[in-house]
Amino acid sequence: MVSNTRLSTIDCFLTDKNGYILSPSNPNAIGYVVTTLSSSAGHKRKAKFKLAIKGYLSLFMDYKRLSDPIPFEIYKNISLYAPQETYLSFTTRNFKCVIDDIIYTKNNSLKVHIKVIFSTVVRSAAQADLTVPVLEDPDDKISDSEIKKVCLSVTQVFDKCYLNNEIDITYQEDTVKADVYQFNVLSDGIRHIYTNTDELSEYGDQGILDPHMVSYYALFINGVIQPRANYDLKKGLLILKTEDVPPQNAPIAIRFVTFKDKNGTVYPAEVYHYNTIADGMKKEFTNADELQSYGNKGIIDPKQVSLINLYINGVLQPAVNYVVKKGCLTLLTSDIPPKGVPITLEFITVNGINGQILKAQTYTYNTLAQEKTVYTNKDEIKMYGNKGILDPDQASYYNLFVNAVIQPSGSYSVQKGILALNTVDRPLKGSPISLQFITISSPC
Repeated sequence: MVSNTRLSTIDCFLTDKNGYILSPSNPNAIGYVVTTLSSSAGHKRKAKFKLAIKGYLSLFMDYKRLSDPIPFEIYKNISLYAPQETYLSFTTRNFKCVIDDIIYTKNNSLKVHIKVIFSTVVRSAAQADLTVPVLEDPDDKISDSEIKKVCLSVTQVFDKCYLNNEIDITYQEDTVKADVYQFNVLSDGIRHIYTNTDELSEYGDQGILDPHMVSYYALFINGVIQPRANYDLKKGLLILKTEDVPPQNAPIAIRFVTFKDKNGTVYPAEVYHYNTIADGMKKEFTNADELQSYGNKGIIDPKQVSLINLYINGVLQPAVNYVVKKGCLTLLTSDIPPKGVPITLEFITVNGINGQILKAQTYTYNTLAQEKTVYTNKDEIKMYGNKGILDPDQASYYNLFVNAVIQPSGSYSVQKGILALNTVDRPLKGSPISLQFITISSPC
């Protein structure tokens, strides 16, 4: 088994088709379907049956259902003495659901090998009438003809057998592909309101999407991600609520991300931004440091979200630069952010159709701009990671930041090991380039 803190609390339980936990001793917790192959043709001659044994199980993590109900089934041939008037009854015993192995596939999705073990007692039985005597007083001396009798209906067992069942199941998550669209515009230095007609057509023509039809969205102004309190967003309309307007020609980008299941149903997502300001002295920030005008939830427990991004002065930070725990952000860099610099922790929670949190794996390729437009694995800053430029087909989606500004998809291309910038102007030498890959998984 691969050791991983995320996986340490995974359990499996017998459930119904809706994912509710069942006791194996419940009569209908496991289904038994019988097909008669040959019937009893003589005294004590056994009949042959084909038995289908079916049920569901689900994976749980921290007492929350991780998977959709996973069906299992097994078929058995049995022989029992079963006269025509009999029926078969089934009793499940010693049910165990064991997780054999947990691994990650090459695209970081979860793969679990499960073994279901239980035994079944099969009985052939029929209802029979039994006449028994009833004595009002045991000391009374009465003849046999005077004894009162009562007729009872009882179950008569004709035959039984034991089945040992063992079923191997492989559960695998699938990478959820995201539809990503970015609305781009340049500030005119005057207005607080922007519409579809302001869009830079060289980067797209879909306008401002309906925020209710996507999983989540984020607004970046001049490279800095914005608190939700700073703006209102509607289909075709962006309204900035800040007193100041962005400087003229400052880039304004709205990033829309939409996750869908195989049936086209949109996975809902929640976004929360913890915002604070660096004081130039400390590297540890708590709930008490949050700017209450932008929110009051504090630093959320990372276990309760899909992924976390940290922006300092608009720059996406490598994961090795910080640690997040519930109520506490600790910077691990030797340098301290200058006084007055904005610090934003972005918490993104993507929920599956059944409400379970879909976990994400992230990796960011970091380099510094040089006098060229093509970057490869050799250019990676190894202190931040050594995986290179991942295969984009194995990720849900990816984001490119150049000098802290999120880039439109048409301004670059990505393939495994290669990042090519398609813009005429090259970034300033030494500018940070961050290519972030996000992989979110859901049950196959």
